[in-house]
This record gives sequence, C-alpha cells and structure tokens, in this order.
Amino acid sequence: MSSHPLARVAVVGAGGIGAAAHLPAVTSLAGEVELVAIVDLDEERRTAAGAQFGCGNLYADMAQMQAEQRPDIVIIATPPHLHEPLSIQAMRAGAWVYCEKPLTGSLASADRIIAAEAETGQWTISVSQFRYAGGSQQAHEALRSHRWGRPLIGVAHTTWYRGPEYWDIPWRGKFATEFAGATTTQAYHAVDLLLWLMGGDWASVSGIADTLARPIEVEDASAAVVRFESGAIATLLSTVLSSKQETRLQVIAERATVDLDTLYLPQCDEWSLRRIDEEGQTVVDASWPVPEPPLEVNAHRSQLQAILAAWREGRVPEVTASEARATLEFLTALYKSSATGGPVARGEIGAGDPFYEALDAAGPDRKGVHARV
Repeated sequence: MSSHPLARVAVVGAGGIGAAAHLPAVTSLAGEVELVAIVDLDEERRTAAGAQFGCGNLYADMAQMQAEQRPDIVIIATPPHLHEPLSIQAMRAGAWVYCEKPLTGSLASADRIIAAEAETGQWTISVSQFRYAGGSQQAHEALRSHRWGRPLIGVAHTTWYRGPEYWDIPWRGKFATEFAGATTTQAYHAVDLLLWLMGGDWASVSGIADTLARPIEVEDASAAVVRFESGAIATLLSTVLSSKQETRLQVIAERATVDLDTLYLPQCDEWSLRRIDEEGQTVVDASWPVPEPPLEVNAHRSQLQAILAAWREGRVPEVTASEARATLEFLTALYKSSATGGPVARGEIGAGDPFYEALDAAGPDRKGVHARV
C-alpha cells in the first residue's frame, strides 16, 4: 500500500471504453486511487458496472455526483459530443479530467477547454494510450535524442475493418455526435503517435478524406502527405474497409529504420529496428527495444499512473488540452485540405474559418457512396 493519499476518482460513462478500459484501469490501481463514483444515464448499465467494479456510489447526474463525492480526477468515457461540456463542468468543480479521444470536435471547442484550464487551475488530459503502450516511450526517447540520426520519413497506416452494423449505435457515424470518421475515430492513436515520434513539428498536410463504402455521414477512408518543419515527410492511410486488419508505423531515420506492426495496442515485442551493415545488407538490431514487463491491464492504466504522479507532485501532466489541440489541428487541416484540394499549413485555421468550428466542416456536404445508392 502506498503512503501517499489516495486520489478520489470518478468514471463518467460505464459502457464501451469506460467498462472495457477505464474502470479496469482504476480498480487495478487500488493502492493509488479510490473509485468513488460511476456516472451513467442508463440505470442498468451503471448498476452492472457498480456490481462488477465494486462501487456503490452510482449516479445519473454528474453535477450531483461532484457535489456529493468531490472527486480529484474525473474520467470521461462518453460519446465525443459530450466531452467539452463535461470536461469544463468537472474542472469548474475542482477536478482534473482524463478524457477519451477525440478530446473534442473543433479547435474552437479545444480553445474553450484550454481557457477553462486557465480559469480553474485544473487540467484536462486527453487519452493517448499509444504513447504509453509497450515500446513507445523507448522509441520516442531514441528518436528525440537522435540516437539513430534525424527522423526523415514517417508512415502511419491504420487499416481496420468495421462492418455496417458497427454504426447501429445511434451516435456513431454522425457529424453531430462523432465529429469525424476513420481518421479521427479509429486512426487517431496511430496519427498521434507518429506525430509525437517525428517531433510534433508538422508544418503542412495535403489529404483526401471520403466516404467510399459505408452508409455513414463521416469518412471511412483518408490518405495524406505531411511535411514537417525539420524537412521530414510522412504518409498516412486510415480506413475501416480493410479485410487485412493492422496498424503499421515506420520511422526512417538517417542510420536506422524503426517499425511497429500491431493492431489495437502496441506491445514491446511488436517493435523492430533495422540497420544497413558494412556489407550493405539489412540486419535486425536485436539490442532494441529493451524488453519491458507486459502492460498491467492496459495502456489506459499506464497513462493514468502518469497523471496520478503529476497530480501528487503538483506539476503539469502530459497531454493536456494544449498538446491534444495540436493533434486536433492536424486532423482539421487534413479535412480542410480534402475540401479545398490544396495543402493546409499549421496555424492557418483560425476564428472565422468554418474549419475552426468543426473538425470536418465540409463533411456534411460531401457526397459519399451512401448518398448515391
């Protein structure tokens, strides 16, 4: 048992990712946190979650929960359109927030969350579990220190499959509640990880996003080319139409190439490093990555542990709203590029631009296959 005080944690959203990832992460950290409440509008769902995870404080209303339980950290695992209002509400009641991705649906909304951070002195942290999965921190440290030379080329391919029935859940696939499609909903973590590994200094993006086959409003496929301030370049492919499901990342540096071949969560043994030897042959460098213990429960737990450490020490946590905004700006620029047919530079989307108010402002006017059949 830890000697430091337990953080009082509440989970808002007891279905989907809340039950699958966040509640197991919280209850696995019994020495660091106390699960003080579960909030969900659905009585059956919150009752089942309470029984499964040993929590008797069950609520349909977050404001009532915060008034009665005063949590230190609120985990928001609701559909995306609720992230902004609930994050701001939680911070104004005195809590840090750990919020599912995408953090929110527009740069304007992200800026309101950032303003609420400044107003309250609290933080909203975006879920970025690929950064905390097996091997990712090692790859980031090596690339940032230029152990293999400068990163030159990056690749992030998220080729998953979601059948039409996936969107039977009413809030999925709609601009009003999900904001965008495969690039933001399924490929978000691969995109975020690649930008982070490449240094985060993306300068411009040219992309195409479209709805090719699924009966949904949002896109089911996208492709993009990225230029970084460093001069490096990258390519992205994101889709939910692939019968061969995989997530593939690659960073080509001056003296080595690092690869990740995974699906939903990177593991340390899914990373590999290759170099060219003195004979000009490609060889695997078995000295990297250094083996890591298996993830305990999931990477949500690892990120939550990092948040708890920052909370206890009174320092700024990683991946606050400002950092999450950079990934949201990238995604917004990709959607704007698709709409305009040209590259979009970092920093060009501001107040007065329709894309400042929506991730994919042109999406509702896009004529996908679902509108043609």
